[in-house]
Amino acid sequence: MCPERLHSAQPNRGLHALVARVAPWLLPLFLLGLMLSAGLARNLAVLMAAGGLVLAVTPGYPLDRLDRRFMLACAVLPVTYLLNMALLGWNARALERPAHLLAAMLIYLLFRRLGISRPSVLFGLALAGLAAGAVAVMAVGSGGGQGLMALNAGRPMGPFSSPGPFGNYSAVVAVAGLAGGLAVGVRTLPGTPALALLAITGGLMAALLSETRSAWAALPLMSIAVLIMPGRRPIPRRWVLAGVVSAVLAALLASELVGARLGEGIAEVRAYLANPGSPSARETSLGLRLLSWQWGWEQFLANPVFGIGLGNFRSAVAAAVAAGTLPPILSTFGGLHNLFIDHLTTTGLVGTLAMLAFWAGTLGHFVAARRSPDADKRLFATWGLVLLIGELVFSNVGSMFASSLGTLGFSVLLAVFAAGAHPATPARA
Repeated sequence: MCPERLHSAQPNRGLHALVARVAPWLLPLFLLGLMLSAGLARNLAVLMAAGGLVLAVTPGYPLDRLDRRFMLACAVLPVTYLLNMALLGWNARALERPAHLLAAMLIYLLFRRLGISRPSVLFGLALAGLAAGAVAVMAVGSGGGQGLMALNAGRPMGPFSSPGPFGNYSAVVAVAGLAGGLAVGVRTLPGTPALALLAITGGLMAALLSETRSAWAALPLMSIAVLIMPGRRPIPRRWVLAGVVSAVLAALLASELVGARLGEGIAEVRAYLANPGSPSARETSLGLRLLSWQWGWEQFLANPVFGIGLGNFRSAVAAAVAAGTLPPILSTFGGLHNLFIDHLTTTGLVGTLAMLAFWAGTLGHFVAARRSPDADKRLFATWGLVLLIGELVFSNVGSMFASSLGTLGFSVLLAVFAAGAHPATPARA
């Protein structure tokens, strides 16, 4: 090798070694930050993306067919949004959160090249579950306060901007912990039951206390993906006993809370259907959703191909508010609280097809990996399916990119789980 090539290769090799040493700690700390500090989570995500960029420009790492397919799935929505704004009007803020999927491609490359271990993810889930449960219990127990102790209508929200995403991602942590505890492996990992129990207990506690109905709806669906995981170990009797006792205690402690929230939702739907024009029926949690879905569908019928335009959404809502069609509170919302209505309204059939391509590509990646003979690959695939099932539920009663921190959590975990499920990703102890 000539001296010039030798000198240029040595810094890359040293930087690669540094990234490899630091990478195993980034995900557990990110998961902890997701429940304790939005700033910490964002900074760690930037570090992961930077590490992926280093490996992307390092020679010797060609992309295979599965890599290209996953990265295309991540790119299709941001690119379609760019096209929509190029045609109908620009709004840089509308691209800020979807662009997280482009950063996810770099994070995917980081762990795809270096590998990600099952214990590392389980440790991170345990930290996140413990933090989420503690924050929720202390916030509710103290009656609210500043920062992490803040309550929104009596509901804890951790470092998130509202209780919804806090409860949603706490539920994801809980079910992912269940998957980690039931997965088989090449060898038994000491401490796995304890880590899984921390993730499950803390995540469920936070999801329950946050009073997030979308999290409650997603829990059984995500759990099904775990229970039908290929090759999972039988549920130990002590786990069944502990689960039954916990469920009974939770039912006794929270039956009034859950019943009140569900009853409230039923009453809101009935009131809206009985009199859609009544301000008291429209300006409730579910009344606003039903009203916004109706308005969004009307906008799609008038603009079926490209929609009203991502860049024009806020001005269209403002005009509807000024005309009295929509209540003023909807002008503060970033979407219409439904994955399909959002895309049909703002991006039309073109954007909706791109959205479906994203879900088909990512779901296909994990469904294929579930058939792997490698138990760890099957576990990462199950984690990916749990995340996607949860997000499908959350985004159909909210919006896909409704929360900044929620979008960050979804993008990072999607990239990590996809990398871990790839058959050629190196195994890490």
